[in-house]
This record gives sequence, structure tokens and C-alpha cells, in this order.
Amino acid sequence: MRRWPSRVLQAFAFLLVLGLIALVVAPIFKRTDTLGIHDWDQMEAHRYLAVKTIKRFHQFPFWDPYSCGGHTWWGGVESGTTIVSPWLPTYLMLSLPWGLRVEVVGMALFGAVGAWLLASRFTKSAGLRLFVVAAYAVNSRWAAQASMGHTWHLYYAWVAWALFFLDRALELRATDGTPNPRSRFRNVVLLGATLALMVYTGAIYPLPQTVIILGIYAAVCARASRSWRPLGILAASGFISLGLAAPRLLPLMDSLRRYPRLVDSPESMDLSAFIGVFTTREGDPRPTLGPWGWHEFGIYTGMVPFLLMLCAPFLVRHARERALASAGVVCVLLGFGRFHKYAPWALFHDHLPIFESQHVPSRWLYPALLVLLVAMAGVIERFLARQPRRLLLDVALVSIGACVALDVGLEAQHPLVNAFTRNVPKVEESLGPFHQDKSAPPELRYSEGDWAPPALPAMMNNTGVIDCGTFPGLHLQLHDRTGHVTGIGARGRTEHDYHGEVWTTGDGHAAIESWTPNRVAVHYYGVSPGDVVALNQNWDPGWHASGGDVVPWRDVVAARVSSASGTVEFRYRPTFLLVGLAVLLMTLASIFLYARSERR
Repeated sequence: MRRWPSRVLQAFAFLLVLGLIALVVAPIFKRTDTLGIHDWDQMEAHRYLAVKTIKRFHQFPFWDPYSCGGHTWWGGVESGTTIVSPWLPTYLMLSLPWGLRVEVVGMALFGAVGAWLLASRFTKSAGLRLFVVAAYAVNSRWAAQASMGHTWHLYYAWVAWALFFLDRALELRATDGTPNPRSRFRNVVLLGATLALMVYTGAIYPLPQTVIILGIYAAVCARASRSWRPLGILAASGFISLGLAAPRLLPLMDSLRRYPRLVDSPESMDLSAFIGVFTTREGDPRPTLGPWGWHEFGIYTGMVPFLLMLCAPFLVRHARERALASAGVVCVLLGFGRFHKYAPWALFHDHLPIFESQHVPSRWLYPALLVLLVAMAGVIERFLARQPRRLLLDVALVSIGACVALDVGLEAQHPLVNAFTRNVPKVEESLGPFHQDKSAPPELRYSEGDWAPPALPAMMNNTGVIDCGTFPGLHLQLHDRTGHVTGIGARGRTEHDYHGEVWTTGDGHAAIESWTPNRVAVHYYGVSPGDVVALNQNWDPGWHASGGDVVPWRDVVAARVSSASGTVEFRYRPTFLLVGLAVLLMTLASIFLYARSERR
């Protein structure tokens, strides 16, 4: 095949990919001044807090004082996800509604390009690459999850990139056919950086699933090559990712230690439901599946991609194809859920700690689709390589890929039609004074209700709300019979035991001198030495104080003072942050020194 027709065809196929993305996301641009529904309120609050803390208070957003009585923002599972992210500049420069749309479209592009590049490792065909991207990147599951505000699902985009860099690290060769250590090391680092970005951007489900897929891929390649090198390369990338992610990973692990999220996961599906997941259109009768909405199950691809996905494990021959197919089969089996007491998902969920906090096993089917379709692309590539009129066949494949893209795109549009329809609350943005309420007052609520208490309007108004859904460990749904959530010591103004935003335990008095999310200066007087000055924020070991020792006083932040009057400044810094920064610097230094030695 001549080069220029092939390149023209590839360019045309990629233009079709861009057209597919434009088709799917078009509904969210019918209005550009509205916000998202359902979980988007929580995600918008997390993003708004980052911008407000940086631009208005000139601080790093370590602490969220507005939600649940105060909780760690940097160490939260889904809260600290926009700082080490490609989208922080867009949120700082654009309005919140525009920032949300840029993030959604940007991650769609990241995912499509990653899937295209991964497929290019297994096929030269523009049509097969288009086929993989069309069925996977922005299908109905992607759109439905985006419509619900499950921003973690957007970061499945990193899965294809991780596999792409691992495959390059395993196979790159120099011009003379010998291994190229410099190229290999570069891809090892890029894989580690990709996994670290998954930590920073809150890929709470994609990350552990990607680690399993990478492990299977490396293990199958190691067995085929009779060498430990693939596993060693993956381990090196893993260590690099841990080092690069340490400033966020260590506070995050400490937060999960204090607030373990242990959920039951009895969900399962049968074969007919499995077929329906990939073939059910909007308006068709849906299979009966668990307690969750269809957005957790539907992955419409049409019958052709679905059948090719199923055929892949039976047709693969080469080691890399087998590695992908093996990973895909494991993901599919996990996606069937707890269909037996020894089912893969039952074993994973009950015996691997990281999966004890996860449920809805059908989420494994999304990455399964990617790896199985790429493996099938490798199978078809071997057939194409033997054909004398390959260009004509590739044109036909591009045509088929375009039909799949149109079919999948039209179906994926439906969930996004009403996804961004909530008006921005008419709330005056404020920097203070700050106070806590038990629940958001009517003027700080949206005109239409939702399943969780609103978070963004109160944050804009510089008001804290005790009842919230932004932090899993202090979620309103965890309340006891009295309505109290364990770990919440802060009180709202309407509660009988509310003593103010600062108070003392004796006969003294306290008042706030200055207030920012991470730092509160309190002046006190008339106290007895040894009394406690308390701040109406939940206790966290990351709080420190000048002028006194920090103590947890009835689950709030407090300092025991030794003088009758003075000023105590409460400051928050996430636990293990400095250790994480030190590990990051050592990791970067090691990468630099190794790269320098390779150049020599």
C-alpha cells in the first residue's frame, strides 16, 4: 500500500472520530450557562472550592470547611481531583459551566486518541482503528455516566494510554533490532506517570481495574517470552507511579484508613442480561438488572462490535493478542458479578482490600470492551496483511466503522440531552463571614430537588452545611437513629448544642480575627490556663495550632492554651503531605539521574 493513500485514509478516519465526539456531546452545548444534574452538584462544588481557595483566598485547597462540618479536600476520594489535572487552567480562566464542558469534551478526546493509539499497536488499518474508537470511546455508557456526574468514569480515558505505554515499553527496538533502553525507560516513566494521573484525577474505579489488566497483560507476555522482563517493567512503572502520586496518595490512604468505605456487592447478571447490556437501544425493553439505574449497565455497541468482542478470545494467536484477550475475559467474568460464591467478583470483593470499597461489578465490562476489540483488531490485521488489495479492504472497513460510529453516536446522545439543564443558583458569592448551618436554607437550594443535599450554592455563599453528600465517610446517609453521623463534631446554628464558630470551655470568650479555608486566627480572653479554645470544624489530625496544643474536643478542632488571653492560629495541612512531597522529589531525582546515565 502506498503511503499517501493510507495517510489520507487515516486522516479521514480520525476526522470521523472527531465528528463522532461532536455528535455525542452536542446536547450539552445547547445552553452554556447551566450546570449538571444529580451528582454533578457535588463535583461542581469540589471544582468551585479549588478555584475559590486559589483565586479568592490565595491558598492551596487542602481543606473543605463548607461540607459535612469540614473535611479534607486534598485527601478526599473525589474532591482533590482538579489540581494535578489538565483542566485546572480552564477552571481558573473560564466560568464553572464552561469549565465542566471543557473537561467532559477534553476527556472524550483523550480517550479517543488513547484508544486510537492502542489500536495502532495492533493494526495499520484506519478502518479497524475507527471501529475500536467508535465502539468504545464515547458510547452510551460513557454518556450516561457523564450525564449523572460520575466524573471518575471520564478517566477511563487513561486505560488505553496505560496499555499503549506498557506495550511500547515491552517491544521497542532500535534500528539494528536490539532493545532500545532509552525508549524503553521513557515509556516506563510515561506508564508510571499515567497511573499517577489516575490517582490525582480521582479514577477510583478505572485505576484498580487498569492495574489488574496491566498485570494480566504483563504476565501473559512474560510466560510467552519465558522472561521476567515484562513483569519487571510493570513493577518499575508501578514504583514510579507510587512515587509520583505520593503527595496525594498518602493523604488519601490516611483518609480511607480513618473512614473506610466498605460496601456490600451482591449484584449479578445472567447471559441474556449480558447480551442486552450491549444491544439494548433507547426505548427497547431493558433486562432486569440489580438495584441500580440503566446508566450502570447499558453499553450499546450494536450487534457487530458485540459479536467481534465475543469472538476475540477464540481467534487470537500471537502473545500480545492473547494477553489482551486474557485480560478481557477476566474483566467479563468479573462483570457478571456474584453469580456464585466462588465467582471472580466474589473472590475479589471479599479478599482484596481495594475492592471492598467498590460495587456495581458491571463496570468491569467497559474496559473489557476496549481490550477485546483491540485484540480482535490484531486478528483481522493478520488477515489484511495477506491481501494484495488491502487499500480497498481498508476503505470498506472505514465505511463500516463510520456506520458503527453513527449508530453508537446517535444512541449515546440520549443521556446527555437533559444532563446540563440546572440553572446556576442566584446566590451572592461571598468570602465571609463564615457560619455553619445544619442543612441548606431554602435560599441556598436549587429550584428542583435531587437525591442528595445541595452543596454548591452554600459554598458560593461562604456557608457551611452539616448535612451533605460530598464526603463518603461523613455522608448524610450514614446517620444513626438520632440523625447524627459519627465523626461530625461541628454543629449548625439551629442545633441546640451550637456554641458559635469558636468558643472556649471555661468562662472566657473567643472571636475570629481572620478566616480562610485552611487557616483561622482566633483571639481569646478571660480564660483559665488549660482551657480549650474550640473551632467549629470537624477534627482531623492534619490540623495544627500556634499558641497551643491541638486536641480533638468532642470531634472538633481545639487547642489547649496556657495563657488567659492571646491569639491561636489554626492551620490545616494534610497528614503525610510533607512525606509525600519528599518521596516525589526523590522519585523525580532518580528518574533524572537514570535518564542522564542512559544518555551517557
